[in-house]
Amino acid sequence: MSMQMHERADAALGSRLLGREWELETFSVYLSHYLKMERIISIYGAAGVGKSALSEEFQKQAIRQGAATVALDAARFKAKPDDFCRQILKQLGLLGTLPSTSDPGFVVRAAIEAIQRRAESGPTILFLDSYELLDDLDDWFRDFFFPQIKAGCLTVISGRNPLSEHWLNSMVWKRSIYRMPLANLDYCSVVTYLRGRGITDQELIFRVWKQTDGHPLALAALYGGRENSGGPENGQEDSPAADRSLSLGPSPEYLPKAKPEEVIYARTDLTHREKEVAALAAEGMTNRDIASRLFLSEVTIKKHMRSIFQKVGASNRTQLLKLLMD
Repeated sequence: MSMQMHERADAALGSRLLGREWELETFSVYLSHYLKMERIISIYGAAGVGKSALSEEFQKQAIRQGAATVALDAARFKAKPDDFCRQILKQLGLLGTLPSTSDPGFVVRAAIEAIQRRAESGPTILFLDSYELLDDLDDWFRDFFFPQIKAGCLTVISGRNPLSEHWLNSMVWKRSIYRMPLANLDYCSVVTYLRGRGITDQELIFRVWKQTDGHPLALAALYGGRENSGGPENGQEDSPAADRSLSLGPSPEYLPKAKPEEVIYARTDLTHREKEVAALAAEGMTNRDIASRLFLSEVTIKKHMRSIFQKVGASNRTQLLKLLMD
């Protein structure tokens, strides 16, 4: 925790997650003292900032230390209590033990009891990713499910937004949640990332830093395929192709089969907030839904959308998506 910047950068060379050394160290402390720590770790940040990757690294770390893990992605099941609990039982190898006529309440009780039994025999960690997709279950998680999961089970929740004020104002949870916001990578981490891909020219590194703002997905879109592609001796860091990718944005070869969200976050002409708004709009969300998700007014969202349309050269959402993907 007390390493100097250059030492942290050197250590990161052997790590899959540059710039997340502090988060990994914090989670290591939780693994060692889980009975005395908060019961929920809330990881949150903008799309593409690396929440899922960090959660996966936590899972590996937990498994290495002998903890039992259950990892669920909200994008892969319906936002219903019994479907969520069936996923838990499936990962624990117990889904087949349910009677064929099990009602939803029985499934929920079976999942809670299964986690409790597992926690009694050692550290058990429940990972829940893409939590923003589970708004309809938020009250149920806070008031029913998690209160029944007693000591011995740590929960890691990952999502674009921090847990709501309802959690933080709850007598049960306000002292049991550790907030772990994820920001873009710092300059030191960007330098290490680019040097690992043979880019050492300081001017070019600074341009990449300024253009991507250290956003992990934007960096990966530009240079994700360059690892071990050569060092400064072959001059690739100063190549015309690299220079064009910085001047004009990511070229097609750096974004094969890109998703709208990936393309949006790789752009350099949009502000960070505009990227958030554009990504949610690309998902089909209305201005009202986006305003609710980002805790902003609809008027503010409309202003952002007008700015996005102007910068991209679109007149409506359909055209916006088409222009982004061209």
